[in-house]
Amino acid sequence: MTRESIIRQIVELDLAGRRLLDAEIAESNEQLHKAAVEEFGSWETALEYSGINVFNVSSRKDLTPDRVRAYLRRLCTTGYDLRAKVNRNRDSALYNAAIRHFGSWRSALEFAGVNLKNVTNGKPKHLTREAMILWLQNRRSAGQTLMFRDVCLENRDHAMAIRGEFGSWIGAIRVAFENDSPEN
Repeated sequence: MTRESIIRQIVELDLAGRRLLDAEIAESNEQLHKAAVEEFGSWETALEYSGINVFNVSSRKDLTPDRVRAYLRRLCTTGYDLRAKVNRNRDSALYNAAIRHFGSWRSALEFAGVNLKNVTNGKPKHLTREAMILWLQNRRSAGQTLMFRDVCLENRDHAMAIRGEFGSWIGAIRVAFENDSPEN
């Protein structure tokens, strides 16, 4: 099981409202638990990489602006719905800290570096496989980053669509640049 598939499964369980306690997952989804521990060293670390709050955030007092920023960036790059209503219900402590520090959910997302013009939680129309490859090639030609995290914050719709189409971000990069020689 790849790192990305482990993260995807954890995120899907979280989005479905499943409890993600170590012992419960070890019993109910032994294969996922075993793969996560092998890949990340512990179930808690796998949760952190998946953007899941390991501890009960509502009792934490350490939601500084920088921590809120980090959580929001992780939510964005792991594919979570970024709408305020969804997050107010999903993690009220994070939502309340975002409002307290930034005045609004939207301002908090902007502070986190999320380009809100490119966050619709859907695949952009007319973005075919060929268009995705061309988009990646054009980014590189323009000297722009191809790091998933950075691309996702800049244009989440494209990043998520590309990752979904090719199965992984690395897979998309390989296809887009498969004909490049090592000298280029």
